[in-house]
Amino acid sequence: MGLDDIVNQAKDALGLGEKKADEAAASAAAGDTEAAAAQASEASSLIDKAKEQLTDERIEQASAAIQSKTPDNIDSIVQGVADKAKDWNNPS
Repeated sequence: MGLDDIVNQAKDALGLGEKKADEAAASAAAGDTEAAAAQASEASSLIDKAKEQLTDERIEQASAAIQSKTPDNIDSIVQGVADKAKDWNNPS
């Protein structure tokens, strides 16, 4: 699985999660709390799926792949981006 596959799967899951969250808000506004709860649960599940795609290990794999294809003088920039992504993955 390549970096683009990982990113696309995460984006797809986040997009579906956002759609379900919007549906949950609409259901709640309409007074349908059961539907809102089910849709919110689905949204949460899809967001969790996206998080599974963007693990620290996968971030490191992507970073290593990028570094192997780019000049050495930008390795520190690529690693900096990877470190920031891992920080977002693991908030204190």
